[in-house]
Amino acid sequence: GILKRSNIINSQVARLRGGGPKPKTKAKIVTIKTKKSAVEEWWFSYPFITRWWFAVCVTTTLISWERIPFAMPATGLILHWPAVLKLQFWRLLTTFTYFGSVGHNMLMETVFMLNYSKSLEVMYNGKRAQYLWHLMLNGSALMVLNAFLGMIGIGMDQEDGSKIPGLPFLAQPLLYSIVWMWTRQNPEVQMSVFGFFNVKAVYFPWFLLAYHCIMGGGLNIFYLMGFIVGHIFFFLNHLHPTTKGMSFWNAPAFLENLLPLDNVATGSKGGVVAGSGQGEEGDDKKGASPPRPTFVGKGAKLGKK
Repeated sequence: GILKRSNIINSQVARLRGGGPKPKTKAKIVTIKTKKSAVEEWWFSYPFITRWWFAVCVTTTLISWERIPFAMPATGLILHWPAVLKLQFWRLLTTFTYFGSVGHNMLMETVFMLNYSKSLEVMYNGKRAQYLWHLMLNGSALMVLNAFLGMIGIGMDQEDGSKIPGLPFLAQPLLYSIVWMWTRQNPEVQMSVFGFFNVKAVYFPWFLLAYHCIMGGGLNIFYLMGFIVGHIFFFLNHLHPTTKGMSFWNAPAFLENLLPLDNVATGSKGGVVAGSGQGEEGDDKKGASPPRPTFVGKGAKLGKK
């Protein structure tokens, strides 16, 4: 017993002098946080589908820009079914991603798309596959409607005197179908028009049509096509008692596997999962903020190329 006490005293004295065994210390984990650049912050401020739709739109515009030596002519991007049947499948995508050649109008339409697509996509609460699927459904409906327009004589005149039936590009109609859907899900939101006056969101599509007519543009066929398809989609998916709960509106399994739920985007409060055909309205929907800035795009007159 005396020997044991002596060993304890000696070890304590050695520790006080800086010797002896040192107590074990836990390794510190150092996390280095890098600050995102302004471009990264801007890029990731938009939901997944919206930002990549924008990226493809810019790419489509650049590869057809005549100032680039290897540019593809815009006619190689249009929706032309005989060319699609010849395995030019990219036309099924580029018809929805081309807002015109590089210029002011293309920039305005692209920013318009960014704002409204973002405002609608965030209502899906991270369901990226669901939002993409609904864009695909709207795009398919626009193709059917476009084929009907071709049957009644609307199309793009060619240099050789022939005519390509229907509209060559459907990016703007797809955009305005989104505008219609967003305004129907946020009907009471006040939209600021050029900062001069406000319009309720439910009336905003009609304001766009009226403004275009007043400015001498006539009936904008892009607006009309988008509003028709957007209304059909919203009615069948949200209002009709038979169709609104159908599994048809849910994204296919392959899209769900390709684009799983974005957990970062699911932190939003309440609200309706847009396009689900179900759900309860939360308090935050009443205070939904409209996309900014609010301005009007420019399109072609009815029946013109």
